[in-house]
Amino acid sequence: MLLQIIMAYIASLSFAFIFNLNRKTALMSAIGGSIGWLFYSLGLHYFNDVNTAYFLGAVALSYYGEVMARKTRTPVTSYITPALIPLVPGSGLYQTMLQSLEGNYNGALREGITTLMASGGLAIGILMVFTLIKIYYLIKRRVLREAN
Repeated sequence: MLLQIIMAYIASLSFAFIFNLNRKTALMSAIGGSIGWLFYSLGLHYFNDVNTAYFLGAVALSYYGEVMARKTRTPVTSYITPALIPLVPGSGLYQTMLQSLEGNYNGALREGITTLMASGGLAIGILMVFTLIKIYYLIKRRVLREAN
């Protein structure tokens, strides 16, 4: 599992440089990719469900990205986008196309739905963290405004 986490770091770092992030932001966003992969692996181990694992990985890397973006005053997409790369269900997309080209349309449909569900788990995890952080800061602003 340690090798997988290192490979997730390298993949995220590579895409951070492709996206032209500065060196410090690139190194920190790659840590987000490692965190996302760690939680994905733990989710697979404990829950034996790919969709739950994708959700947990997305929640972990999104939370890390939000915290780092606020600390460094950079856009959160600088941390989320490269960190999300190791979790993209590319093999599911490949298998869907392969099954379709071989004429196995039932297999292609099954693989396609599985891939869409995994992508949905990623999207829901990211949106949930964004929404909760937004609500937290909205409440915090209101409390501070009422205190003054």
